[in-house]
Amino acid sequence: MADLVTEYMGLPLQSPLVLASSALSNRIENLEIAEGHGAGAVVLRSLFEEQIAQGRAPEAEPSPAPCPHFPPQRVGAHEYLSLVERAKRALQIPVIGSLNCTAPGAWTEYARDIEQAGADALEVNLYAIEADPAIPGAEVEQRYLDVVGAVRHAVRIPVAVKLSPYFTALAHFASRLDALGVNGLVLFNRFMQPDLSLERMAAQPCTTLSAPCEAILPLRWIALLHGRVRAHLAASTGVYDHQGALKQILAGAQIVQLASTLVKNGIPHLGKMLAGMEDWLDRRGASSLDEIRGALSQREVQDPGALERAQYVNLILSQNI
Repeated sequence: MADLVTEYMGLPLQSPLVLASSALSNRIENLEIAEGHGAGAVVLRSLFEEQIAQGRAPEAEPSPAPCPHFPPQRVGAHEYLSLVERAKRALQIPVIGSLNCTAPGAWTEYARDIEQAGADALEVNLYAIEADPAIPGAEVEQRYLDVVGAVRHAVRIPVAVKLSPYFTALAHFASRLDALGVNGLVLFNRFMQPDLSLERMAAQPCTTLSAPCEAILPLRWIALLHGRVRAHLAASTGVYDHQGALKQILAGAQIVQLASTLVKNGIPHLGKMLAGMEDWLDRRGASSLDEIRGALSQREVQDPGALERAQYVNLILSQNI
């Protein structure tokens, strides 16, 4: 039978499927179910920069002011560190903490606290909507680099960065993160898009699960970046079944993070996906994931951008549009 053991950021994993940071990953019983059905690791639900700012003592070192729209939180930094500690006691697989942040600040010390609580690695989730037309892209990128650099300096455990796809030159930005010593890149963060209520005449939150068609975007960029950065690549968004997971690995992903499919199908669905992956590998005569990882990436293409452009033009012209 094919071996699904893999390695992510120096951590040995029993499989490449990882429970992503989500509503599922803040309860110990869910983490235990995921481990029982073969998850290679778990990423805990994010601790937000705003939660830390709300909980700081008045005399503490300044951080960016809490957002006035951010609601009071029942779960703060202390409770989050307790979650890390309890997860480490309950699980044998790696536990990855998650920080969701937008700007440098004194909250960075909590990266070290998460490490001391026992986390095996840390995922930095860069999530911000840059709506101010006066702020140039270079300033946004530098702010993100400052955040990541501060976290990388604060901890010794591996650090992954979860990115959005909205960069003019994503490959260049990935290479700058690589130069900071980032150990992993998670592609991609999925923004929650607001809707408008016609009855209330106001904006309203709109949370929807990802769809399988959304997996094409991380698939593309993982194939483009594989072999061009030292950091391990993690696929996130839109993977629902073993076929989708295998595609990401063929493109060059080291691991595949799962959330929406487990919300929809239940956490035990993870085991079904692993069984499907093993069966496919056996039928292909492959004994391990390393034999196929990156086999369909563009690593050997001299100019992958030109290849993509040619494919795009050929497709459009062949359809007589």
